[in-house]
Amino acid sequence: MTIYDSVQVRNVARWLIACWIVSTQLFSTMSAQNPQHPVAAFQNDPNNEPREHPIDMKHMRVEVSFEPERGLVKGRVSHVFVPLRPEIDSVFFDGPAIRVLEATLNGRPLRFKTLSAGIAVYPNPPLHWGKADSISFVYEANPRRGIYFVGWNDPKSLSRKQIWTQGQGIDNRHWIPCYDDMNDKMTTEMIVTFDGAYRVLSNGAKISERSNRDGTKTWHYRMSRPHSSYLVMLGIGKYAVETRKSKRGVPVHLWYYPELGDRVEPTYRYSAEAVDFMELETGIPYPWESYSQIPVQDFLYGAMENTTATVFGDFFLVDSRAFLDQNYIDVNVHELAHQWFGDLITGRNSKNAWLQEGFATFYPKLFGRRVFGEDHYQWTRRGEHNAALAASETDRYPIVHSKAGGARIYQKGSSVLDMMMYVFGEAEFKAVIRQYLRKHSYANVVTSDLYHAFQDTLGLTAEWFFDQWLYRGGEPHYEVMYDDVVVAATSTRQTEITVRQVHPTDELVKLFRMPLVFQVHYADGTFDAKREWVEKQTERIVISNPQKKSIAFVLFDPGSYVLKKVIFRKPLAELKEQAHRAPTMIDRYDAIVAMREFDLRSKRDALVAAYEREAYHAVRAEVVSQLVNDEDDKSANLIKRALKDPHASVRLNVASSLRNVSESVRQDFEGLLRDSSYTIVLNTLERLCRRFPDNAARYLDLTKEVAGVGNQVKIKWLEIEAGLGGKSSCESIVTYASSSYEFRTRVNALNALKRLNYVDDALLPHLFDALVHPNARLRGPATDFAGYLFQQSAYAKKLQDYYRARRWEPWQREILDRVVR
Repeated sequence: MTIYDSVQVRNVARWLIACWIVSTQLFSTMSAQNPQHPVAAFQNDPNNEPREHPIDMKHMRVEVSFEPERGLVKGRVSHVFVPLRPEIDSVFFDGPAIRVLEATLNGRPLRFKTLSAGIAVYPNPPLHWGKADSISFVYEANPRRGIYFVGWNDPKSLSRKQIWTQGQGIDNRHWIPCYDDMNDKMTTEMIVTFDGAYRVLSNGAKISERSNRDGTKTWHYRMSRPHSSYLVMLGIGKYAVETRKSKRGVPVHLWYYPELGDRVEPTYRYSAEAVDFMELETGIPYPWESYSQIPVQDFLYGAMENTTATVFGDFFLVDSRAFLDQNYIDVNVHELAHQWFGDLITGRNSKNAWLQEGFATFYPKLFGRRVFGEDHYQWTRRGEHNAALAASETDRYPIVHSKAGGARIYQKGSSVLDMMMYVFGEAEFKAVIRQYLRKHSYANVVTSDLYHAFQDTLGLTAEWFFDQWLYRGGEPHYEVMYDDVVVAATSTRQTEITVRQVHPTDELVKLFRMPLVFQVHYADGTFDAKREWVEKQTERIVISNPQKKSIAFVLFDPGSYVLKKVIFRKPLAELKEQAHRAPTMIDRYDAIVAMREFDLRSKRDALVAAYEREAYHAVRAEVVSQLVNDEDDKSANLIKRALKDPHASVRLNVASSLRNVSESVRQDFEGLLRDSSYTIVLNTLERLCRRFPDNAARYLDLTKEVAGVGNQVKIKWLEIEAGLGGKSSCESIVTYASSSYEFRTRVNALNALKRLNYVDDALLPHLFDALVHPNARLRGPATDFAGYLFQQSAYAKKLQDYYRARRWEPWQREILDRVVR
């Protein structure tokens, strides 16, 4: 038995107490930093953990050449890595259907086995901790995903000839044997040998471009900072490049088709300015060497944020007229924002995809406010709210869930970031984001990392916010009403506003806690306001009115900052006042929308006045939609003016909503055939030819030189002419359905042929090519058309005979067997 003196005992006691205090503080801190979100208990998410991997990838070097007519990739890839476990005797690399010809480990032959999903290698002796190794594969592949060969087998050589990649989600594995998942990052380099008549783009800085004796060139690109494998890209085609610079000197390389130089300005408007904007908003300089953008034909989506090099569909390469119907600005800023959110920091798994897409949707909205004004910002936010609320009509998955869906990880995610600014403050939000990006640069993140940034930067616990908006589902549904009350004891007046949360609550969706603004506007033009926390099922907010002013209207959450549904019924007189005097556009718009349920006579003058007064097009378009078919002279005169409204969306609203093109508006309506918007010309041509068939030839003559995006106007022109008996027009539409054209033109042509119920022998190869096309936006309409044809016995036999008379690849037969019956 050991004996201690009294001093030793006291010292030990003090040490034990100190340890207890430290451990208590540590436990408290850990508890605060790792909130227990109960949603995990009742939301089953089998994809909630990142994929395991035994090695940490450090560098990937890819050397490739192509035989594009055969869709053939010839490559050599080398992976430098560090083992993550004490001993590793096998490693798996993703690579479905890749034919490995040779495998080496540190330059020596390596035993490997080809599996359906990739390649397994067996190091002997096993790999060990603390030592960097390198595995290389020499391989060939004919991939159907990940890399796409466009136009190389067009029999008429009208199509563009391109090679481009799309790695997200996990498709680069189809042309590069690699570890293909989000939760590992590496530096990469790409060495490409190809026909010297083309240009090549890949990630990072171009190290060299060397001419070879056989007429090919070899391009060498390299990344100096790590990124995820799905962000590796390649683009090959015939391009010109315009280079701009941001204020800080970041080179912005804008690729375009050489013969379409007039499209560079409208397409790439604000491109360099957007880099400046993102640096200012995030507080983080652009994190890579340079930034490039390249349009490609038949792209599967809108665009893709590959590190340093965004690929986008060439349907965004627009002229000044198409700019009015569809421009690239929002998508441009979205993909640029990904260079920070997605590329610099990357979600660890699909459950955290909102950390990429939510932020990349949020910043274009802020940029739109900077360029187009506050009204545009409010309108964009309303569209996001509508999309998020619509998603909840189907299911109630939280944002942080692998099955959340696009409307939640994009639009609702962006809305949540908006509400973070609203609740915690804009300057505070920016400080949090700056710290979040700095701490996790070139690494992986999960949602709790953003939560911790609030603690680390502002010292506040935002658990309640994250819990209700990110880890739980649903949105609040408020019912609002108010009373103008005379207080008997003092003979003063006060406005008593009652707010009830009326959405169903359960384990997944609880009552919401949010600070909300209430405004009481008076007849004399003044107003009182109060910001109160609403968190109970029923709340009563009192706004005193000591001067006994008459109430004009009451606003709940003016500006509509909070994502929600609202029931707030108001009399027409109050809606008129709100439409006239509410400070924000979106509140005036909401008042006009609420007038839909009232008869025309009671609201006509207020709507006409709103059209005269409002600057923002969405409000004028809503007025037009309510008055467009009103026969009163005031409305008719307004509609004639609206046909010449400065904003295309208002003119289009009239052109598409007017039930009867009467003689009184015919001349003004015909003027839309010369409109600057292709969509309006298309709509007007169809409407006029249907309404005044005797004048169809004149209308066709006026529009014969207009093509439109995806040849939309030209194909409609041919469809109308075919309806008038022009057989050659049908044959021209069939040509537009061929592989010589990009997918939007082909879709327009197939839809026109469906309406005409026209099929000839020349169409069949084009239709079957579309049925097996990699782009689902072509494949879908083609499948619909084929289904329509199979309802007619003669056409069904024609399709069946064509199918049976030809040889098909197994993958083609698998698709076609579901269509040809």
